[in-house]
Amino acid sequence: MPYRGELFALLTAMCFTGSGLLFAVASKKTGPLPANHFRLAAGVPALLVICRLLTGEWWPFDLSTERAALLVASGLVGLVLGDIGFFHALATVGPRISTVVMATWPAVTVAIAAVQGRLPDWPVLLGITMTIAGVALVLLRSPDGASWRPGITRRMQFSGIAGALLGAVGQAIGFELAGLGMAAAADAPTGVDPLQATVVRMTAALVGLQLVATVQHAPAAFVAVVHDRRALQAAAWGALFGPIGGVTLSMMARKHAAVPSVAGALIATTPVFMMPVARFVYGARIGALGVLGTLVAVAGVAVCLLNRR
Repeated sequence: MPYRGELFALLTAMCFTGSGLLFAVASKKTGPLPANHFRLAAGVPALLVICRLLTGEWWPFDLSTERAALLVASGLVGLVLGDIGFFHALATVGPRISTVVMATWPAVTVAIAAVQGRLPDWPVLLGITMTIAGVALVLLRSPDGASWRPGITRRMQFSGIAGALLGAVGQAIGFELAGLGMAAAADAPTGVDPLQATVVRMTAALVGLQLVATVQHAPAAFVAVVHDRRALQAAAWGALFGPIGGVTLSMMARKHAAVPSVAGALIATTPVFMMPVARFVYGARIGALGVLGTLVAVAGVAVCLLNRR
C-alpha cells in the first residue's frame, strides 16, 4: 500500500489530538497527577500485550545495561518530568495552547545538539525561528485562556505556559536519550525495536511517577479518576487514543514511512487538528492570528524535522 507510513503518521496525529483533549478534561476534573498516573497505569499493561503480539516478546531481556539505563532515563525525563509539566498545562491553559507550545520540542533538540557542538544548518535555524514566531502569535492571540478556564489569572496563565515548555524540554531530552538507547551498534546491529523501547520507557515512567505520587502522599492518585465518572470516561478513551493507539501507530509510521523525518513532521501536525476540535468542543476563540500562528509553528516544526541530521 503506497504511503502507508505517512497514513499511519496522520492517524497518529489525530490520536494525539483526541488524547490531548480527553486528558485535558480528566486533568481539569481531578488534577494533573491523577490523570497522568491513570494514563501510565492503564497504558503500560496494554503496551506489554501489544509488544508481545507484534514482536513476540513481552520485554527486551537482551538489552545491555547501558542501553537500558538510557531508555530508563529517557522515560523518567520525558514521560515523568516532561509530562508533569504538560499535564499541568492541559489542566490550566487547555489543550490547544498546550499542544502549540509543546510543538517547540524539535527546536529544543536542535539546541541540545548545538551545545554538543553539532551546529544546525540554516534551514533548521529557519524552522526554529518559524516555530518560535508561530507560538508567540498564538500566545498573543490567547492572553487569558478564558475559553478553557473562565476567570484564569495571569499567574495561572504563566504557570500553564511554563508547564508546556517544561513538557517540550522533557520530550526533547527524552527523545535524544531514547535515540542513543535504540541506536544500531555492535551489540545490536539493527538497533532496538522502537516498540520495545517504548515499553521500557513507559514502565520506567510508571515507576517514577509512582514515587512522585507517594512523596506527595497520594500513592493511589489514579483512584481520583476512577471515582469521577466523567474523568474516568475521558481518561479511559484518552489512554486508548494516546499511549495505546497513538504510540502503536507512531511505531508503525516509523517502520513503514519511506522517509522517517516526513512521518515525524506529519505527526507534529497535532496542533492543526486541535484547532477545529478546540473551536467546536469547548468554544475556543481562535481567530485569524491564532490560526496563522498555529500554521507557522507547525510549518517550522516540519522544517526542523525534515532538515535535521
